[in-house]
Amino acid sequence: MQYNCDRKIIPKLFKYQNNQTPYFVAFFYIISKSFFSESFIFAQKNIMLYIYGATAHAKTAVDVAEDLAIEIGGLIDKSLLIEDVFDYEVQLHHQIKDAEEDFFVAVKNPGLRERIVSENADWNFQTLIHPKAYVSKRAEIGEGTIILPGASIAPDVQIGNHCIIAGSAVIESNTIIEDFVNIGPNVSVGANVLVGRGSEIKANTRIEDEETIPKESIIA
Repeated sequence: MQYNCDRKIIPKLFKYQNNQTPYFVAFFYIISKSFFSESFIFAQKNIMLYIYGATAHAKTAVDVAEDLAIEIGGLIDKSLLIEDVFDYEVQLHHQIKDAEEDFFVAVKNPGLRERIVSENADWNFQTLIHPKAYVSKRAEIGEGTIILPGASIAPDVQIGNHCIIAGSAVIESNTIIEDFVNIGPNVSVGANVLVGRGSEIKANTRIEDEETIPKESIIA
């Protein structure tokens, strides 16, 4: 599932009829250019989120999910040494019990993240966009991607599936970020840039306009 950022919803509480007293109306309408109301969607859908991974990036994903008021069912990790993360149980394996379960792969290495996704193709993958990130309503964000606080995503940006956009990263217009890309903290990506699949752009890097980054590149 892709997120077109024009799809923010909250209740519209009042409506006027014939210039008289307003009354309550229980329906939704589009209001925002950011994801401040994304958490309201989950309150309605009552989806349970499971996070794959139990190390540093998983802890970040837990924080973002909590800020979005998403209910976390637990974490999944192959390590037998980690029993819980922030009081959420860490499971060795997980069998889907309910159609209303979503998953987020919180693994920082792009190649390993891609392998885990391919091994679990029947999972529904959740996108996590922090309320303090700015995402244009004209941007497209792929499934399983996380966007952290302070990031800024301009109009006509396309971000693929299972990407990491770190805090204070800036991505300018008409840029394409392919699947499984890591954009580090304070990275600035110019306009009309293509960042190839599985690439990593390290912290504090500037990618100039019109650049093409080959797949699986590491830019520091």
